[in-house]
Amino acid sequence: MEFEKLYMFNPFTIQNADSQKIADTYSNLQKELKSNPETGFEIAKNIEIYANMNYLIGEMIARIQQEYDEKKTEISIIENKQIYIQRKQWQETQKEKAPAMSYFEAMAKEFVKEESKKLAELGSRLFRFKKAYESIDSKQNALKKKIEAIRYEI
Repeated sequence: MEFEKLYMFNPFTIQNADSQKIADTYSNLQKELKSNPETGFEIAKNIEIYANMNYLIGEMIARIQQEYDEKKTEISIIENKQIYIQRKQWQETQKEKAPAMSYFEAMAKEFVKEESKKLAELGSRLFRFKKAYESIDSKQNALKKKIEAIRYEI
């Protein structure tokens, strides 16, 4: 069928596309949507477009999730190193007993504060993409129900 574009993206190669190309493709798909589909064919075409839009959003979710996980691991490593460095420095420069580990943990958390903010921003981006994915999925389901209703009216 000429308009059948479902699964138009290859999962083995989409990871090589840059994010701007994915955004542009998403915008082009949006432009193809019929605002008030009247026939079963137009509704089905919109469902296919939404499926492809969700595929692109899914790719972006995967990318952001990977970036989020890597950043979280990086922060954890830096924080743990900082705890060790701060405790060792204390032992070398102070004669009294070192404070509880929570003191050094707090200092390490302060040390990675800016990186933690960046992680929170990534988490927000990830949340927005996940909500967009759910929203499109809901729209697809509504259109599928509409097709069913049309089919029974005929």
